[in-house]
Amino acid sequence: MAKLSAKAAAVIAALVVAACGGNHRHASSGHATKVAYSDPVGAQPGQQDIVFGFKAGASELGWTAESIDANLSPDKQVADIATMVTQGEAGIASWTLDPGAAAGAYRQAGAAHIPVVGVNSAGAGIDATVWWEINLCGAGSPVAKLTKYIAAEKPGAHVLEIGGPPVPSIQAYERCFAENAEKNGLTIVGTAHNTKDTAASAQPIVADLLTKNRDVDAIWAYNDATALGASAAQMSEGGKVYDGSGDGVIVFGQNGDVDAITAIREHRLTGTLDPNPVATGWALIKALSGFVGKHRVDDPPRELVVKSDRWTLDNIDLYKPPRERHYTLATVPLVRPPSG
Repeated sequence: MAKLSAKAAAVIAALVVAACGGNHRHASSGHATKVAYSDPVGAQPGQQDIVFGFKAGASELGWTAESIDANLSPDKQVADIATMVTQGEAGIASWTLDPGAAAGAYRQAGAAHIPVVGVNSAGAGIDATVWWEINLCGAGSPVAKLTKYIAAEKPGAHVLEIGGPPVPSIQAYERCFAENAEKNGLTIVGTAHNTKDTAASAQPIVADLLTKNRDVDAIWAYNDATALGASAAQMSEGGKVYDGSGDGVIVFGQNGDVDAITAIREHRLTGTLDPNPVATGWALIKALSGFVGKHRVDDPPRELVVKSDRWTLDNIDLYKPPRERHYTLATVPLVRPPSG
């Protein structure tokens, strides 16, 4: 378990007091049900779409919803959970940045009878999890299928793997990609981590790896901003990006960001894995509704998996921006966990 900073430990102590005095605050009658989302990094477009869906889903039930941006700080996330508890939220959704730091905060939410639903996060204090299909591994997972795609387009490809900040959910698909790359005959010749989470910070990281590895056939990035930085690095050296035919380096990202879709259409990005972020927000409300409000059930689902899509030039004409995909709680695109 991670060692808490003094600040985080103080917040946990405050949570204990809040839990002891506020067990029934969220359940008072005559008030709208309030729920909140601990957003790991509010500047990321996909996270903004999750919040959009979270608020839209809450509206269907007559609930009110808010989000608080942790800005990639585990300590701030602990403080944010404390705020949610003291504000008397009926339910909390959270994308965990540090399980060790957050576990105590989640337990104190539980002590106040406030359910916690994780986003790509499980563990102590989390009552249920909404997973992105891309975040679960196995032979049938989207990330595993992507390695098969790369192997089919570029047999025996030499690959660069670009990860991100040391967040458990990100580390999970880094491991999944590496394991399945090996299974499908791909060789990872270089790895790096874009911890600043921007295209601008990714470009020099990838440029350095390309200098050291001149025979790269593919680049996989943990998100679209990093993939766009990788694409810029490849093209600045006079290289091409593979668009489904001819020469070029396959460059693939994740998130289905609008900038990535534009880059695919402009032949600057091979593709992206789209986790359906707006649908994720709806799924969080669907999960929370099993624990609170008039739809509460005795045995609510503990896992929901949101369908992911893969976009390349071959199918890009079918793409709809996330906020133009209309859902209800009954039509959220859920799938079974990947097999294998």
